[in-house]
Amino acid sequence: MSDSTDRPVFIAFEGTDGAGKSTIARAAFDKIIESHSKINYIDKNRPPVSSGYTEFHMSRIREVLWDYPDNAPLDQLGDRHWISLISAWFHATDHAAVRPLIDSGVSCIADGWHYKYLARFLLKNRELAEEALTIFSTIRKPDAVIFLDVDPALAAQRKGSFRLSESGAYDGGNEDRLNSFIAYQNKVRSSYEQCGLANWVRIDTTDLSEEAVLDRAVNAVQNILNR
Repeated sequence: MSDSTDRPVFIAFEGTDGAGKSTIARAAFDKIIESHSKINYIDKNRPPVSSGYTEFHMSRIREVLWDYPDNAPLDQLGDRHWISLISAWFHATDHAAVRPLIDSGVSCIADGWHYKYLARFLLKNRELAEEALTIFSTIRKPDAVIFLDVDPALAAQRKGSFRLSESGAYDGGNEDRLNSFIAYQNKVRSSYEQCGLANWVRIDTTDLSEEAVLDRAVNAVQNILNR
């Protein structure tokens, strides 16, 4: 194995729900590690941490954030609660997983970061959107972001089923989960423009096979590592 750069970098994949972030990020990592030994994979929902207490603590936050029944009335707790909790999750992930790797000279590929959630909160009223921008601005920014862009109608076909949060149920969506998903994800997709999309590597996946998307993602990662 040979390493392309002495400077470790943190690369995050981003995209709307159904864009294939986890699948492509993991597959790209599996390809890259064949020629770049100093790199690690960060599952944003289950980051690699060394402390038993940290894993215990984060498992409780993970359960609240993602392991809930589909009909859970999340709105009862208010948007500010979720903004704070999501921010806390990514701060902990950075402190306990990303930072130790970067400090030891190891690059990281994450299958997502906080931008999808920020893009959603930016669709709220102006006051909440500004609060989200301020709070999320304190989270570590990746050295590079690879944005997997996909037509939400195609993403809907891939997913087949949708959680309430994915179909905008807490933001004016209706009982027609399919059409609500497409409409809401189109809004989130546009909202990404305020998250830094202009400076990201964008891959339009709409008319590409999974293999072609992976090839482009691997090339993007290699270019970032070779900077």
